Amino acid sequence: MSSLSIIHYFNPGHETAVLNASKHYHPPAHVAKMQADLAFLPAWYASEGDFVLTGASLPDDFILSVEPLQLSVNQSTPSDMASNREMFRHSVVDLWGISPQSIHFFEKLSEQWNLSLAIPQWKEELRFLGSRFASQKIVAELLNCIPAMEKEILPVFVSDIEAIENRIAQSREKHLLKSPYSSSGRGLVWLPPAGTPAQSERQIIGGMLKKQGQVSIEKVLEKRIDFSMQFAVETQGETRFVGYSIFQTDAKGAYEKSRLARQEWMERQLTRLIDADVLLQTQQALIETLQEMVAPHYKGIIGIDMMVYRSGDSFRLHPCVEMNMRKNMGYLAIRLAEKYLHPRSQGEFCIEYNRNPQMIATKHRQMQMQHPLVIEDKRIRSGYLSLCPVTGATNYQAYAVVTNL
Repeated sequence: MSSLSIIHYFNPGHETAVLNASKHYHPPAHVAKMQADLAFLPAWYASEGDFVLTGASLPDDFILSVEPLQLSVNQSTPSDMASNREMFRHSVVDLWGISPQSIHFFEKLSEQWNLSLAIPQWKEELRFLGSRFASQKIVAELLNCIPAMEKEILPVFVSDIEAIENRIAQSREKHLLKSPYSSSGRGLVWLPPAGTPAQSERQIIGGMLKKQGQVSIEKVLEKRIDFSMQFAVETQGETRFVGYSIFQTDAKGAYEKSRLARQEWMERQLTRLIDADVLLQTQQALIETLQEMVAPHYKGIIGIDMMVYRSGDSFRLHPCVEMNMRKNMGYLAIRLAEKYLHPRSQGEFCIEYNRNPQMIATKHRQMQMQHPLVIEDKRIRSGYLSLCPVTGATNYQAYAVVTNL
């Protein structure tokens, strides 16, 4: 095996692990369960010959279901690494998100089995870059160079409940509070116009302030579409644009699904609402900003979540709702479409949770029968495909549903 083989590792809940900053951090139970259920997800963006580290071997029925796609990625467990040391020696570790805890996990494996793994290094600058403080700085930079953007989208950070109440008391707008270290719809509090937070909301806000010191406050916008621009900071230090991802969230702002389609289709959807020149200016400005702010400290994927919203009689662009300093579902959707979607098909990539594993298993069987998988030229032409194994204990599922154009 080449010394450049790559081991991919899915570790969600990255922002909280960064906030905690301890190599001994233990994620909450729901995050640990998501990590276990969706451990195979990196296989869909990994390259040929790479490895994906999971906690258990893949079930035979799942291996059979993905076989027509000729998935050229290898699955491995920690025990496999122990029994095949030469195969994994000097391998490069590719983390979903870089945190002290995930680095420590691989350092222990490397030391225990004498593997000499190439593991990302923690830098204190990543703590700031993984927060909403960095996202606010990016918005401020873009407001300075792109006149088409409205100044009122800039979040404001406050450190006490009284400042929040004073800010919203006379406003006719709804406001949204966000904790500095959170993502994917967590750490959010929605506040009505011209009112005071309810007691339950005050308790949540108080907890956020106690844990993180500040919260951001911003006006709720009339959202039309959620999307992201994905970037890659290369090992040579160069930053490049990867692509667009259009996604959907629930009423509380939590991620639900991403569109699977060609990039040309994505661009058409966005330019129906936002001038192509504004999108290009934003893309170029972000490349320059990330090159200066991020590239000296980080190598890997960055997802910048954005929003098209209505303002008066026109549509405007919010260029950085949040910055994800990690792999993310938008990047995964882009790679999944590039590698496995038939060019004459479209679909959706979905993440679902159900506290009852039996409900997940039942829906999985129903979808297999109702939407049989059709593969053409090693790509998904139509049908349903679970992207990770579904067992009797699955609570989180990732799947794709594809239709012919």
